[in-house]
Amino acid sequence: MHGPKRILMTLLSLTLLAGCTSTTSKGTSAKDTSIKTTYVSKRTKANRAAWASAKAASRACAASAKKLDESASTLAKADDQASSQAESLSDRRASSIAAVKAASSSAASVALAQSKAASKTAASAAKASSTAAKQAAATQRSSTKTTRANNFSGDTNTAQSGRIVGNSRSKIYHVETGQNYRMAGKNAVYFNTEAQAQAAGYRKSLR
Repeated sequence: MHGPKRILMTLLSLTLLAGCTSTTSKGTSAKDTSIKTTYVSKRTKANRAAWASAKAASRACAASAKKLDESASTLAKADDQASSQAESLSDRRASSIAAVKAASSSAASVALAQSKAASKTAASAAKASSTAAKQAAATQRSSTKTTRANNFSGDTNTAQSGRIVGNSRSKIYHVETGQNYRMAGKNAVYFNTEAQAQAAGYRKSLR
């Protein structure tokens, strides 16, 4: 009697012990699952916050980059405009310099041409004056010679062929005529033409 009873008690004890062990294991497993779920949930919320912050920072960076691009584009346009204006001013300056040079060259050419023309005119006038002076000197020498010869001879014959004789005292000149008029040789002045005599202030004899 005692043997079977003891075996029964042993089995009952083992059964109770196994049940407690199973209960304990189930309780521990449930606790661990709850802790893991809480940790995962907290980590997910933190990741979402970090993602949102990173996304906001990315948007801010993109906006800043866009503004920088716009600023760079504006600066590039301003640089192009400044370069274009500088080129335009340079072209205008070159055109002005060329115009001034052309005007100066033209003025110099005109002045040179005028100077040459004036020099030529002056040379012609000087030549004509020299020729006239030579002719006058020749006439004067001829008159002086004749006057000296007549002074030595004592009188002058107005009927000399091809000569016009003027009287320096009466301011009358005589042309060659059939009538002879005699005067003192020292008063005789000779001319080649009546125009010369008239230009010298002599008038034609009425005889």
